[in-house]
Amino acid sequence: MTNYMQPATRLTPALVIYLIDASASMNEPCGSTLATTKIALVNAALKEAFKGMVLRSMRDNKVQPRYHVAMFAYSTKVLNLLDGIRTLPEVMRIGGHPELIAGGDVTDTASGFAAVEQLLQQHISTYKSCPAPLVCHLTDALFTTRDPSPAVERIRAMSVEDGPVLVENILMAEKMLRKPPKDWYAWRGVHKARELTDGYARHLFTLSSPLPETYRNTINTSAGYHLQKGAALFFPGVHAELVRLALAASSATQT
Repeated sequence: MTNYMQPATRLTPALVIYLIDASASMNEPCGSTLATTKIALVNAALKEAFKGMVLRSMRDNKVQPRYHVAMFAYSTKVLNLLDGIRTLPEVMRIGGHPELIAGGDVTDTASGFAAVEQLLQQHISTYKSCPAPLVCHLTDALFTTRDPSPAVERIRAMSVEDGPVLVENILMAEKMLRKPPKDWYAWRGVHKARELTDGYARHLFTLSSPLPETYRNTINTSAGYHLQKGAALFFPGVHAELVRLALAASSATQT
């Protein structure tokens, strides 16, 4: 039985693939004060997520390659921002993750997932004994081309010894939850599609993997959240706290 128990180590690194919607709508303002844009919020949250990876990878004052990272951005076309898979120390040597810039009037989510699928097909055998790879997809709008579901399902059908590949979805849109929490640290997570108000949110929810118990425990213990058992790797909203939580979840493997 697979339980996502394999820790991320130098010899068994965790592969995290970020797939980010960089269409023009990501330049829209968001947040309670509308003082920032969606893409700026994502860049800030990614910076924190990478910082968290670094802190969890330090040993003898040196960053260990416990995480491997790939990053794609999509709109009219798909950009391979790190030119494939890079170790965390390699990413740090180039100054961290590339700054995301939004533009383009097409949201080609299917091509984005197709690029992720191709990368995994080429490299998943390398991670056979490692933590199950995780794909973290972030978008703010309905796709404008074909449905990405077939590619997502093929990705989720891929597996390593630790378990099937995990797919996380973050939908940066307002009023997606029927009962939005007053405090995101006390939020239980999304457990059922009926908790969501929007058809596309429910669609992405069905394409999201269950949140592994090991990930849930890491997030709750290390960051003070209260996600409950049975939640999905699905996070709806534009609140900074939620986006930070969602990106922290992407690298919540045991170390």
